[in-house]
Amino acid sequence: MSDEIRKLIDNCLLGKSSAWQELIRRFHRLIIGTCAHYVPREEVTDTSQQVYLKLTENDYHLLRKFKGESLPAFIIYLSEISKNISMSQTRSIRRYEYREGISLDLSIDILDDRQNQEDVYFAWEEKREFYDLIEALDDAHKEILILRLKGYKFKEIAEILDVPLGTVLARANRAKEKIKKILTKEIKP
Repeated sequence: MSDEIRKLIDNCLLGKSSAWQELIRRFHRLIIGTCAHYVPREEVTDTSQQVYLKLTENDYHLLRKFKGESLPAFIIYLSEISKNISMSQTRSIRRYEYREGISLDLSIDILDDRQNQEDVYFAWEEKREFYDLIEALDDAHKEILILRLKGYKFKEIAEILDVPLGTVLARANRAKEKIKKILTKEIKP
């Protein structure tokens, strides 16, 4: 699968329309789904189009920048691009709404700085350890867990990866079992 994703990206970089069609077919739901987490529903289509534009801008700069070889790495990369563009879009929408005098539903929690820094550190540390666990898995299991963490349902994951739902469920279960084994080995003296 590693060679397949690299070949697809290389063909996109060469401007082959069939490669772009395949990229869109395989990853459009991922891009749309990621955008939907960050922008209002009516902005999702426009924001996903922005993602495609950014991928092609400056002689495919963002695609050329991807140096990974695996499908999970590319899924993470596309998700991050989609997230960043979505968040940027949300900020510009909020700025526009603010200038237009529309009140924003922004709640600001004021916390003790020291407590907040500790919370951020521990949350970051837990997240890092969890991603280290995921990295220990093979690509087939890793990609399913990553997509689940991104909020996708099993049926959506099956469509994105173009595999049967039963396969996705079985791989997710095996991934959980492997993580449990790793954790029990770490806990035992």
